[in-house]
Amino acid sequence: METPVVPVFSVSSIDGETIKLENLLGSFPVYLVFIPTTTDSADRDQLQEIETKIEVFEKLGAELVVVISDWPSPVADLRDELELSYPLIADPLQVIATEWGVFDATGEDRTSPASFVFDSFGTLIARLVSTETKNLPSIEEVLNAIEESLSSSTA
Repeated sequence: METPVVPVFSVSSIDGETIKLENLLGSFPVYLVFIPTTTDSADRDQLQEIETKIEVFEKLGAELVVVISDWPSPVADLRDELELSYPLIADPLQVIATEWGVFDATGEDRTSPASFVFDSFGTLIARLVSTETKNLPSIEEVLNAIEESLSSSTA
């Protein structure tokens, strides 16, 4: 399978940690997730579900990259309120979402819920983009894709 060219970025998380996607791809399985808001209950539930599975991601050696289409202050407030332990990137002007083709995908002038999963070779193995806020990509689908990629790369 040919690896598609994907937009890479080097940005700071809301905590000042530099996240360089190009350094992660090809070294670890990567789960890149786009969250449209800090206020929608479905988005908040998805972030909490990711938190409940954080140990599974760690066991798989997977890196999480979470991009939220809001300003840093509400993203930090959300992190604190939900007690999230993973880095969050604020994308208030939807620059990253636009580069990845998930902003305004439905003509509603907003970021669509989306997940991109890469194997440890940097190959895109799952692209899960939803046009409906209530139909978010499943964390179980993501974990299954990562587990399958790891088992096939060792076979």
